[in-house]
Amino acid sequence: MLDGYYIVENTGVVPAERRFKFKDLKAWGYDLHLGTIDGTEAYFVSKAGTREEGETYTRDGKEYHISETQREIPKNARLLARIVIEGGQPYLEFWLDTEEGNFPLAKEDPRLILHRFWTEKKFNQLEKHVGSVGLTTDFFKDRVFVKGLPLPYEEYPPKVRRVLREVRDIHRDMTGFGRFVFQYFGEEDKAHQYRLWWLLPTIHLFDVEVSNEVDKVLAMLD
Repeated sequence: MLDGYYIVENTGVVPAERRFKFKDLKAWGYDLHLGTIDGTEAYFVSKAGTREEGETYTRDGKEYHISETQREIPKNARLLARIVIEGGQPYLEFWLDTEEGNFPLAKEDPRLILHRFWTEKKFNQLEKHVGSVGLTTDFFKDRVFVKGLPLPYEEYPPKVRRVLREVRDIHRDMTGFGRFVFQYFGEEDKAHQYRLWWLLPTIHLFDVEVSNEVDKVLAMLD
């Protein structure tokens, strides 16, 4: 993969924490509730569609009571999430930051959440071409059917150059960080032949809009 490659790269510190919207939380497969935990008022989550308002249940030795299922992020509150690595394994931690304090919501394997999220949204390119998931996530796609030499950038057709512009826009406007390595081998039977490797900050892939744009770019040359 060393010959004739084109790179789009934005370096710096890998983003590990960011703010999210209510639609992102729903896309991950969670409902947000206001109620009590062992009698103390709190916000907490449950898997979408599994709990109802007024319900009381026990989880991990604690009693939860749902007073109200939220339809949006509460006023003057922020939904925050971060990726952490513990014991060599990645985790997504997310919590609600309010004027009354922070309410931890969940700590789960980000790979499971992304799988659930991408499957529900039909982001098939992300599902099919994802590699490892940690602070960063990489995607690898190989569409080379006939052996040959990769072409120089000057010989890329307009559609391929348009894809590279989309990648630059995503790095600049959405993630602020990333590395995209691309090789183009021309067309064979009206099909573009190419190979790519794309590294992005994992935390941004939990944003519905970012994942949607990345999935579209991965499909643009098929």
